[in-house]
Amino acid sequence: MDAHEQFVAGSSALAAGEWGAARDCFESALSVEESADALDGLALAVWWLNDPGTALELRARVFARLRHDGRDTEATAVAIWLARQYWGLYRRGEMANGWLSRARSLLETLPEDGSLRGWLVLAESEMGRPHPRAANAADRALRIAREHGDRDLEIVALTRRGACTVSAGGIAEGLSDLHEAMTAATSGEGHDVQYVGEALCTLMEVAGLIGDPGMVEPWAKFLVSFRSSYAFGPLLPFETQSATDLISAFCTGCCGGVYLVTGRLDAAEEQLVRAVSQMSKTGLRPRCLHPVADLVALRVLQGRLEEAETLITGFEGDSDCAPSAAAVDLALGRPARAVDRLVAALDALAETPVLTLPARSQLVDAALAAGDAGLAQDAAQRIADLAAATDTPLHRAHRDHAAGKVALARADGEAAGLLRSAALGFAQSGAPLAACRARMDLARSLVGKDRGLAITEARSALQSLDRMGATAEADRAAAFLRGLGVKGRTGPRDGSLLSRREQEVLGLVCEGLSNTEIAERLFISTRTAGHHVSNILTKLGVRSRTEAAAYALLNLPTAQALAHK
Repeated sequence: MDAHEQFVAGSSALAAGEWGAARDCFESALSVEESADALDGLALAVWWLNDPGTALELRARVFARLRHDGRDTEATAVAIWLARQYWGLYRRGEMANGWLSRARSLLETLPEDGSLRGWLVLAESEMGRPHPRAANAADRALRIAREHGDRDLEIVALTRRGACTVSAGGIAEGLSDLHEAMTAATSGEGHDVQYVGEALCTLMEVAGLIGDPGMVEPWAKFLVSFRSSYAFGPLLPFETQSATDLISAFCTGCCGGVYLVTGRLDAAEEQLVRAVSQMSKTGLRPRCLHPVADLVALRVLQGRLEEAETLITGFEGDSDCAPSAAAVDLALGRPARAVDRLVAALDALAETPVLTLPARSQLVDAALAAGDAGLAQDAAQRIADLAAATDTPLHRAHRDHAAGKVALARADGEAAGLLRSAALGFAQSGAPLAACRARMDLARSLVGKDRGLAITEARSALQSLDRMGATAEADRAAAFLRGLGVKGRTGPRDGSLLSRREQEVLGLVCEGLSNTEIAERLFISTRTAGHHVSNILTKLGVRSRTEAAAYALLNLPTAQALAHK
């Protein structure tokens, strides 16, 4: 085939979502003759093949070629796309602003800009967090989209306006925009599947903000059922009915955050480590949940505080990371520092109250640890105000938990009722880790009233924490029970509690390897190997490596197999 035929074949493959085939065709066409259109096709193909860095370089070349050919309208569209990608994927404000400035200049020279000004306004609204002014800009973009019949712009502008409105406290209005956008996206009104993905990602982010992850599930199932409406490419690589699997295909960081909230800590670790590694190698910055923040929170749960502190270094100024950084401070006995961090983050989020919940929840703990009951009470009241605005079960559980902790600190008789309500609310909202924390606080509130019930609540929480792999909190629960004169753990636990890495380490323990030898075998630090061994002993409920090896070789086929490799 000649260059034109290769270009036509590449365009057909691109439209069908056959990204690899499209790339090959466009490369063949370019080997014969370079053109702006073939370059652009190649750029879009490699973008969908998860190589955004190369895609941005290619589209910059496309922009220059279009300008050289006098195709300024198309060049303007490319400039706006580049600006959105540099901000959305990399948070590189200088590059994003440079491309926006170039697009503004070109727009002034165009005799007719169609919906391009709407795309420019949308890109401007996306430069920063969702807030009321950004909602106004998105609303302007939406009007331009409808005036010119640009369905893709309408879908993205609706999702942006909805996210901004929700973050400012307008829950019903914002969700209405988001569901309308998803209706348009899933019915096939748009032309570019990229914007279906953006709408889904925004919906997932908002679902997390308001504490209603279940709102994503119907749309995920709809997308799977009606996948013929679009060529979804990498967005739906698996035959699945699971919203979590769908999100996993699109963003490992977002999926890792979901696993963390729902107590699937082994799965969360796998996804978050991968997401942080990708971010480190590529410079990509997630559009929504920050994987560093979530991985730090996970390391604190696992009691791996040195790793957590190393991970958070360089991200302390990011308000997304403030709650996790504060958790490290609290675990290391630095409550005043945690308070300062959280107060600064809350100041930065003043215009977006719905985004403040993680920081305010952590501030209750930090303020109580620092002995500032007034600050803790104020934080709890702000959480109550937010719960009244959103009226979601998860936020009401946070409200009751915060109020219960404040009441417990001042020995108020209402503490137990509030904490019981919080534990139930978290459990019903699919947040088992938070439910365990509330149950432990409930157990503490019951010690002087009903010791037997306190023990029952603590034991139940301990079993769940052990099962999830929340080692540090499980150890604290066990210590609480020992303080009441009862055993925290009663003999060896089920080996299924161990993560895949812990099973590998246990197999090497069975071989008699030391921590240093395990570290060399698995290419990890000796300290990390020691953490794994400590976690294994805790989860199995044994006292020594010898007991762990003996128990594993008798009861755990995985360890037996690993030991005899």
